[in-house]
Amino acid sequence: MPGIADDYAILLEFSNDTLDCATVQLSRDYGRNSRTIVLLQPGEVVALVLEAGSTYKYVLRTPSKVASITARGWRDLNCTVSQLFASANPQPQSGPGGPVNGLIVDRIWREYRMTIWNDP
Repeated sequence: MPGIADDYAILLEFSNDTLDCATVQLSRDYGRNSRTIVLLQPGEVVALVLEAGSTYKYVLRTPSKVASITARGWRDLNCTVSQLFASANPQPQSGPGGPVNGLIVDRIWREYRMTIWNDP
C-alpha cells in the first residue's frame, strides 16, 4: 500500500476551444528561440504529465493575447483557452493553501510581436 507522502502523476490538459491557434510553453523559455513550444490547432488537446503538488509555470499564447499560468494540483486538471482569457483580471490565489482548481492566471497581456505558424 502506498504511503501518504508517495509521489504520483496528474494530467494537466489544455484544450483549444477557440478558432485561432494557440501555443503552450514553459514560462522560463518564453521569448526565447526554443523548441519546447506546443502548437494547438483549434479543437486540439494536449495533456501534460505533472508531479502532484509540484508547481509549474506556463505561458499560453494566442495570436494577440498571452496568459502566464501557475499550475499546482493534486488531481487531474482541465483548462480551455477561452477560460483563461474570459476575464481581463488575473485570478487571485485563494488563500495560503493555493487555488481551488489548481490553476492561477498570474497575468494577461497583449502581444504585438508577429508570429508565423507553418501548417503542415
